[in-house]
This record gives sequence, C-alpha cells and structure tokens, in this order.
Amino acid sequence: MNIVISGGGMVGMTLARLLRLRGFEPIVLERAPAGHYMPRGYMLGFQGYEPLEEVGVYKEVRDAGRPIAPRPDQPPVAVAVRFGALIEALARDLPVVYEHTVVELLRDATDRITGVVAEGPDGRVEIEADLVVACDGMMSPVRGMAGIEPRFEPLADAALSFMSPVPAETSFAMKYLSDGGHIGILSWFEGSAGWRSVDKVGQEAATAPGLDAIKKMWAELLPESATAVEGVTSMDQIRYSEPQLLSCQQWWVPGLVLIGDSAHFFGPETGVSSGIGLGDAHALAQAILQNPTDADGACRSYELWRLPVVRPYEAMDPGRQRMVTAGNVRGRPEEIWPPED
Repeated sequence: MNIVISGGGMVGMTLARLLRLRGFEPIVLERAPAGHYMPRGYMLGFQGYEPLEEVGVYKEVRDAGRPIAPRPDQPPVAVAVRFGALIEALARDLPVVYEHTVVELLRDATDRITGVVAEGPDGRVEIEADLVVACDGMMSPVRGMAGIEPRFEPLADAALSFMSPVPAETSFAMKYLSDGGHIGILSWFEGSAGWRSVDKVGQEAATAPGLDAIKKMWAELLPESATAVEGVTSMDQIRYSEPQLLSCQQWWVPGLVLIGDSAHFFGPETGVSSGIGLGDAHALAQAILQNPTDADGACRSYELWRLPVVRPYEAMDPGRQRMVTAGNVRGRPEEIWPPED
C-alpha cells in the first residue's frame, strides 16, 4: 500500500515509524522546516506509552521528563517533558519531506482520493497514494479538502495561561474552583506552564490587571505554582485563549482517513488529546498491516477499533459538563478573574 502522511508532528512521525516497522514505506509531508517546533512543555499520557515503546523512543522521552503521579510498581500515569525531546527522538533517522504543504487532493472518476498535490520550495508535485492520512492538526486543511465536516464546540470558559523558564517544585498540580472552573500547572525540567479558566472577557480585559496581579493570583490560588510564576517577567509570557472541542462524525472517506487532532480534540482538563492521537497511530498501523492491499478495509478496521475508545472521551469531556453549570454558580471573590471592582 502506498501511503502519504500529511503532517510530520508527533502523531504523523509515530505512525510513519510504526508503518516502517511493519514493512511499509510511507511518505511524510511536513509544512514546517526540519527541526522547527514551538518550544513548550508536553504531558505524555499513558495512552501514548505503548506506541512510543514500540518505535523505541519511550525510555528516552521518559528519562528526559518528570513523572506525574509516580507509583513504585507501575509506570507513572503521565510524564511532563520538553516537547522537543519527543519530536527530536521521533525525527531521528526518519525520512520526512519538510517544507511541503498539501494543497490539493487527487481523485479518480469515482471521486476516490488517489493522492495529493504538495507545494514546496521547488514548486508543486503530485504524489499518488492508496491511502492519505491527515494528521495536520485541529484546523486540518486536508480534512476540508476531503469534504469531512468537523464539529467545533466552544468551551464555556476562556483560558489564561503562562509559560515560565523556571521549573515548579512539582511536575503537575490542578484544583477545581468553586464555580466549577479549574487552575493547574505542568512542569518539566526546563520550565513550567500554568493555565486557569476565566470568563470570556477578551484578551485586553483578561490581561488588564497587569503582570504582578496575575502572578499574585496564581501563587495564592495554586501555591504549587509559586516558584514557577517567579520566572514570569513579561506579559509576552501570558496568553489568553478561547478553547474549542473538536469531533468528527465521519473519520474517513475512500482513500483518506483522519487521525489525531484532525479527528478529535479534547478540553484541557482531560490531558488526553496527544495520547489518544498516538493511540490512533498505533491502531491505524495495525489495521494497515492486516489489510495491506485494501485501504478501505484498513479504515473500516481502524474505525471499528477506535470508536469505542475515543467516543467516551468525547462524550464525557469535563469541558462539556462545565457548559451546563457555567454562569449559574459564582466563584469566590478571590477566584474571579479579572477581579471585580
């Protein structure tokens, strides 16, 4: 089976490595230059351990990170690690066509997808494929080209977050606020990141209280973050966003399948989006192995295996439950952000 993977992030590269172990030679197209990624922390959930172990990078990534909820007799439930440690390990010795973006899908007379048109530094190139795998992110352009409709659901809350070069004393901490919102921190060896739910007031209003007030609020509401927030010295390290959930009723059409964030994206409380994506890669690689000359058969097997895994996470996302209570319960005065006059 000729396979083109659109997206050379963690899920795309994991899938490529799994397929190569099974005797396939997929083509991986990545729009960014080699070695380019957004520096940040990453929480590797237990759902991703098995595929990373199979491709030979789990121990390296685990050893580069801080365990979350370690237990003496079992692996930790998650690992907080520098995102680059995972990407660099996956990219090592893996053929990837960088700086190439899928701009069009090839189709035959029956409308089956038969490949892609990719644009790179030397122009456009057509690449034939029995199966195109879209793992190009939550806003997936390839998903749109395939005609698969996503369902976006805005969360009831916005998020205020910080990034710090200073590690916290603990790898992870999270608590719920009195109105059902939450505040948390993730810390790896090289830094920390914090987040909390806030009302949807917009960037300007959310950051208007200023840096000192933001740091004070974080340290008081979540004392475990106190060390980390001391490393926040600029408003450039503060971010306001309005997250959305993503689900797709349909995951594949003849010749193309969605995996990872292209197919589903969960709220920040679950901490499972990337781990589920790595599990998608594992399941799809095995489905292709069992249907080596039948791309549609592989997609059907993949869907059969993954639907019972993914749909419960989508249905029970804490952010979706929060939609029911948001606005009906007022938080304690010290929790409200921005502070009331």
